[in-house]
Amino acid sequence: MALPNQCPLCSSGRENQSVITPHVYGDKQSIHTFFKCSKCDVIYLFPQLTPEQEHKFYAQEFEGFMNARSGENAGWDGPESHVKSNQGQFDRRWKYLQSMLPEQGKILEFGCSSGFMLYPLQEKGYECSGIEPSGVFSEYVRSKNVEIFESTSALGADFDVVMHYFVLEHVKEPALFLEENLRLLKPGGTLIIEIPNADDPLYTIYDIPAFERFYWSIAHHWYFTKESFEYLLNSISGISFEIILDQRYDLSNHMVWARDGKPAGMGKFSGKLGTEIENQYRKALIDSGYADTVIGIIKKNN
Repeated sequence: MALPNQCPLCSSGRENQSVITPHVYGDKQSIHTFFKCSKCDVIYLFPQLTPEQEHKFYAQEFEGFMNARSGENAGWDGPESHVKSNQGQFDRRWKYLQSMLPEQGKILEFGCSSGFMLYPLQEKGYECSGIEPSGVFSEYVRSKNVEIFESTSALGADFDVVMHYFVLEHVKEPALFLEENLRLLKPGGTLIIEIPNADDPLYTIYDIPAFERFYWSIAHHWYFTKESFEYLLNSISGISFEIILDQRYDLSNHMVWARDGKPAGMGKFSGKLGTEIENQYRKALIDSGYADTVIGIIKKNN
């Protein structure tokens, strides 16, 4: 097993690095491991994928990888089904987004996939653009009259909102990436980020072995907790920020993981359990700090 000499986020030495898991989902060569830094609390893949491996993965393999990983009805078999299956994710995000968006303006989404976050915003009058490396998804989004860029080189600092959902963990240099996000914002603009919480309850509270073997993905350079995400944001100048937690997956999903050791349980028992218990369960996880999602709301200072 290769050992890191220092943390790639805070640069603390080898004495602060420890193996958190050798189980890396999708590691065909079995040469990768996830380590945790005790100083900044970040979890990271080591060794990292090479640029060539990353390019091939996202250009040719990502949709198939996600389709196999996510189970039935996750929408990764095509853009139209992806839009339909993610309506619930838009609805969940809209609950906090609506108070953070300007009345009108320009929105850019990194990693917009099928564009399911952008179409409802476009209908509300926002001027929406996206950046998406997947050829399958990008052509579909263009067909919906959303401008898609391959890079930020042609973009100026004229966006009111930049957002990305479950993208930052895929980025090799997160601080540089966030600084580039901020460059694209107008003064006073907002950067909105969602990432997985490494304190996911299926791992930390319930300790389900099948989930532990599933959770740590070869596609991710990083897993952040609320504490390590705060460390990252504190390293960036010219911003103010708020970090909140949210819960994507419901009680039904967790029951299926406990019973069957596999994903795809969303909503399975909700019709019989009712929305009240689902809402109470979600709130309890958020209040405990063991929700599955970390959200960063970042303001670019004037």
